[in-house]
Amino acid sequence: MKTLRESIEINVSPEVIWDWLLHIDENYIEWHPSHIKANWETETASEIGSILYAEEDIEGDFLKMRSKLTEIIPNKLYKFKTVGTLKLILAGGSFEIEPSENGCIFTATLDFHMGKLLSKLAKKKVQEISQHMIEEGKNLKKILESSLS
Repeated sequence: MKTLRESIEINVSPEVIWDWLLHIDENYIEWHPSHIKANWETETASEIGSILYAEEDIEGDFLKMRSKLTEIIPNKLYKFKTVGTLKLILAGGSFEIEPSENGCIFTATLDFHMGKLLSKLAKKKVQEISQHMIEEGKNLKKILESSLS
């Protein structure tokens, strides 16, 4: 298993980040220029068992993802597992929110089914995804902090 983890301090309350996550389908396109679309496939949104469908283009690779929410702790944890064929590579991930002195530490995590050999073979793609996660963190910080101005 290979885990990518990126954290950033965002100077807003946990509730502001949480509200943004609860409306991730509406916020997805603004979050990163490579994000194409997102919508809930289930009747309920942002509840355990809800499935989010999303499309994005990471360095020329068009990805269609379905993620099922598996654990939710308000203002703290938004955890999902991948469903569909992509689950063979991407197990799932999470968004964690921890209070800090100036706001919160927002941490995004992705878990891949990769051992050392596959990690080596896919090194460039892993670096692209890691860079994408860094950009998402910076963009989220900018979006949320500017919404308070």
